[in-house]
Amino acid sequence: MEGKLDLVFGLRNNRTIIKDVYYQPPLKASRGLYVTNPHDVTVYLMESSGGLVAGDTNRYAMQLEAGTHVTLHPQAATKVYPAFNGHPSTQQVQVTLEEAASLIWKREEVIPFAESSFRSHTRVDMKDNSSFYWEEILYPGREKRGETFTFDNCHTMLEVWVEDDCVVYDGLRFEPVKQTLKHIGVMGHYHYIASIWMIDQAKELDPEKWNYTENDHQVSTTRLRNAGYLVRFLSNDLPRTKNEMEAIYQSIFTKQEENL
Repeated sequence: MEGKLDLVFGLRNNRTIIKDVYYQPPLKASRGLYVTNPHDVTVYLMESSGGLVAGDTNRYAMQLEAGTHVTLHPQAATKVYPAFNGHPSTQQVQVTLEEAASLIWKREEVIPFAESSFRSHTRVDMKDNSSFYWEEILYPGREKRGETFTFDNCHTMLEVWVEDDCVVYDGLRFEPVKQTLKHIGVMGHYHYIASIWMIDQAKELDPEKWNYTENDHQVSTTRLRNAGYLVRFLSNDLPRTKNEMEAIYQSIFTKQEENL
């Protein structure tokens, strides 16, 4: 099965609208919602099949025209089912941000089931004055069923280009059969890995506040030259990770709305 969702956002009377949409099941988008700001649109991304089965592919293409402001919410986590036929499940995302466009992609969560195989590639092409905010969480599997790193492999890649400059090229490659994931330098004793990428030269984040280590939870912040920040979590406490990701989001964008 191949799902496809193409969205083009434009401006009408200084308000961001969905200008064009094309979808192929199981992917679909909600109508545009104006939640906190009448000029910014929020769209929920829906997947009706319940997850990716071996060989399935989901493709997303998001184009934001100049001056648009968009928030995308995946409706549910991406569940990856076993690859009994040997074919991986794949997800491809292409994002294009034109002048002064802003995209927030809320938590992209991936749950690879036992014996599953997953490939994900996200590419963002943006301008110097556009803004990109991306959240993601990778689960170890269905822990309540005793699945902890029992998938066959999981490869994810995020690349972000600002004009002709590649500012992010981040690949995660987990193959539990070939790797010992519990080693220091890989996952250590942690089960969840989560990331926040903020590519925006105008926004600031306090690195000292989000740099600490406790027994079951670790957070670190990296300044990406003058392009933005990466906040990465290694944790055994999923609710705490989600709460802190939301706190970072609120600290950045609530302050922005107050200054409008």
